[in-house]
Amino acid sequence: MACDKKTSVHHSVVFNIPNTISWLRIVATALIVLFLYLKMNVLAFVLFLLASVSDCFDGYIARKTGQVTNLGKVLDQMSDKILITSVLVIFTEKGLTPGWLVVAMVFRDTLVSIVRIMASEGGKIVAANYLGKLKTVSQMVLVIGLFLQILGFSQLRFINSVLVYVTMFFTVLSGIVYIYQNREHLNR
Repeated sequence: MACDKKTSVHHSVVFNIPNTISWLRIVATALIVLFLYLKMNVLAFVLFLLASVSDCFDGYIARKTGQVTNLGKVLDQMSDKILITSVLVIFTEKGLTPGWLVVAMVFRDTLVSIVRIMASEGGKIVAANYLGKLKTVSQMVLVIGLFLQILGFSQLRFINSVLVYVTMFFTVLSGIVYIYQNREHLNR
């Protein structure tokens, strides 16, 4: 979840501490997927929790230490998308969540990425907005609920069904608002 605040930006640092945290979230995603396929669900869940919590720290550390980079602003958001979408694809394959949710998420993220690319061609890096952050939190909460369901908390099935629609709501709403707020970049 990228920073919305004005902070000095370094343009060329690939492996500072905050960016490394985001890179590690991507590596963790591969391990989570592997653990899920190996039915090592507890290990996958613990690693997902760690990866999700790391999302709170990369941007914070970047701002507090003056290590904000354009790459970091993009990498943080991309690592969230890779983490959440990868796990939800597996949960869809297992029949725990509907495929249309993943399709909607990928469609929304693709549109937002197109806007970001067009903005960057104009020399602007567009940070996530508040609704985008709520979208990410709702997606992470859904994934946590689904993990708990496969770990034996079957009573969460109804709550997870509701969370699917909450997640869909924030996914669609945040995409619409993001594109509307950045519509000037679509005319390039």
